[in-house]
Amino acid sequence: MELRQLRAVEAVARYRHFTRAAEELHLAQSALSQQIRALERELGTALFERTSRRVTVTEAGQAIAARARRILAELDGAREEIDQLRGVLRGRIWIGALHPAGELDVARLLTRFGQAHPGVEIGLREGVAGDMLRALAADELDAAFCLLAGEPPPEFAVHRLSEEEVVAAFAPDRAPPVERLDVEALHTQAVVAPRRGSAVTSAVDALCAAAGRPLRLALESGDPYLLRSLAAGGFAAAILPGSLAAMAGPAVAVRGLDPPVRLPVALLWRRARTASPAARAFIDFVVAS
Repeated sequence: MELRQLRAVEAVARYRHFTRAAEELHLAQSALSQQIRALERELGTALFERTSRRVTVTEAGQAIAARARRILAELDGAREEIDQLRGVLRGRIWIGALHPAGELDVARLLTRFGQAHPGVEIGLREGVAGDMLRALAADELDAAFCLLAGEPPPEFAVHRLSEEEVVAAFAPDRAPPVERLDVEALHTQAVVAPRRGSAVTSAVDALCAAAGRPLRLALESGDPYLLRSLAAGGFAAAILPGSLAAMAGPAVAVRGLDPPVRLPVALLWRRARTASPAARAFIDFVVAS
């Protein structure tokens, strides 16, 4: 088992895609495939199941990829520590991204960090809160920005940055003549929302369930622009973070929820993970901002 093979397995498992993994590793796809096949022969088991349309990671592949991430993180950390002793901060970190929320603008924060530490390369992952927690637990991310619908598992350290209110967005000529919408009124509407697993939908789900009115969705989507467009066009009420509803885009009328739903905006990282110098610098930078 060679280091280059571990890098290959980890990249393919992360992307679920040979071409993208090859591009990241600066390899021809054929060379990457040869490395994977050679390791599979050595181990006597398949690490990936390949079809013309998708790549699935086998149980053995998941085990090797998880080990590979930890080994590679230790090696990268060692290199970064040597650079740090030489007065240079270098490395690559993976961060879970978030649309602007509350007072947090992730893009600007990342730009400022990049200007302060030009030797650190930042890779981003997107997804809902559930995706971020799973990726952190699997050591696929060094840290992640999240909205929180409740307390995360104790394995995660949490630094709260701001707060976001969840709202309902309507076409301007179809908004209810109230400032806030209770569960009963929401239940009469066609509703679109972020996909389940998101903090926004989880919080509204809980609110509706507590009132005995389970949330019925006409659409779950990871695309907030689509949700807002459907609301603006009069198709449905869109459940959105207030900051996204307030940004430039298709015209909508915003109504708060009754009772109000406000979610913490936070940076999370796994307590037991040994943070590389670059990751530690990023976490410290965000906490101090």
